[in-house]
Amino acid sequence: MNGANGRIHIYRSIVRNGLEIRVGRKKKYLLTYPTSIWQEFPEVYRQTFADSLTYFMTMHLSLVNAHSLVYHFPPPITEPFFFKGMIYSLGETVLTDSGNVTMTELLRLFYNKSFGTEFLGRPRYARFKNVNRNSWKRAVIPFSFGKDSLLTFALTRELGITPYPVFFREPHSAFENRHKAKLASRFFDEFDIDVNFYPLTAGWLRQTEDKLWGWDLLLTQYTMLLIPFIFGIRSKYLFWAHEAGCNDTFIDREGFIVNPVFEQSAKWLLSSNAMAKALGCNAIFASLIEPLNDLAILKILHFRYPEIGKYQLSCFADEEPSKTRRWCGICSKCARIYIFLVALGIDPKRVGFTQVMLGKEKRRLFPVFPRKSGVLDSAYDQSGLGRDEQILAFTMAVERGVNGELIHEFKKMFGREARSRKKELKERFFSVYPSRTITYELKKPLYTIYEEELKPLRTGSF
Repeated sequence: MNGANGRIHIYRSIVRNGLEIRVGRKKKYLLTYPTSIWQEFPEVYRQTFADSLTYFMTMHLSLVNAHSLVYHFPPPITEPFFFKGMIYSLGETVLTDSGNVTMTELLRLFYNKSFGTEFLGRPRYARFKNVNRNSWKRAVIPFSFGKDSLLTFALTRELGITPYPVFFREPHSAFENRHKAKLASRFFDEFDIDVNFYPLTAGWLRQTEDKLWGWDLLLTQYTMLLIPFIFGIRSKYLFWAHEAGCNDTFIDREGFIVNPVFEQSAKWLLSSNAMAKALGCNAIFASLIEPLNDLAILKILHFRYPEIGKYQLSCFADEEPSKTRRWCGICSKCARIYIFLVALGIDPKRVGFTQVMLGKEKRRLFPVFPRKSGVLDSAYDQSGLGRDEQILAFTMAVERGVNGELIHEFKKMFGREARSRKKELKERFFSVYPSRTITYELKKPLYTIYEEELKPLRTGSF
């Protein structure tokens, strides 16, 4: 990938059923679709789509080394959109970087590298085509078997909309891919619905150490990649699964407002709606679970849709234990989901946990407990924004009689706070919040479901 004279030349071409990205002279990455999908994607948008996707999948390469990027096509219409998204997502890198980098340093790096990027292609005449919003009740769902996408899948079916789940197979995520292929096979046997696996070959360009450049704005890349699927099945909706907590922010040590999961915010989902219009896409991008917090999501998933909830896998699955275990047991995601499950009275074994996560050796994985050093593997957990929800979860677990060394430590450290804030935290985390992305025709039936499931938890005992 080393470029001549400190420059990396990047090309793209339209091929049968998709596009090819070429980085330098030798590195080639095919991004192709089933014939039935690609044929439905209007030809007038394919050049613009290829420009945008190639730029988006490679823009991080200048951050990895000292090279500048030279693209052999015109500036994509979506370039300002990606620039904005990257700026607001840098806070996540600051939170998870063990080298203690600052936001100012990353802003300077990204600003200067972007300034040096060149586009050599000549302008093309614009071509447009009116694409009417399809009335078929179908929804493309980016699918991971996590609690959020599972609940979105379940809600979609209850609303009378046909779900079309797509899982992106990242080449660096071998353990995750293996576990989810097994789950997908069982899922098909039970529900007769295929989880469509998309092999993302350009994922090899992502950095696997240092600051992990290329994984930022990952979900937005998936949004771009899903646009041909929307055309291919004539989908009316794209349902992302972003919960209420994805809109939370805090002020960092330099005074920057930071959302540790910015691309999952309602603000960015609305921007993604606008971006897709440039590619002729009139589907609505929304999050059905935007009004809910994590505990509420798990409650609805496992009590209203237990046959779907049992497939849950929310682990990062990138550590060695994931080679043989569905839940690695050594990441903050495993810790968070475990305490939420036992808080709600759900046996963790039901979703495949083989370890008890409440021993003192797991203490460092829970952001609710003070740490002397170390960085958690989740930017959201590292930010501390999830502290209060874990306070409530531990409180609920205590009242259910759950045992464990961390339960005893929690009672000593937070018992007084937990008792004094119990009512406040119940109201906060089991309430149904306003939504900015859910369309009017979906809002009423969804909110009816949510209130039916959550009101007893707000007003009664655990």
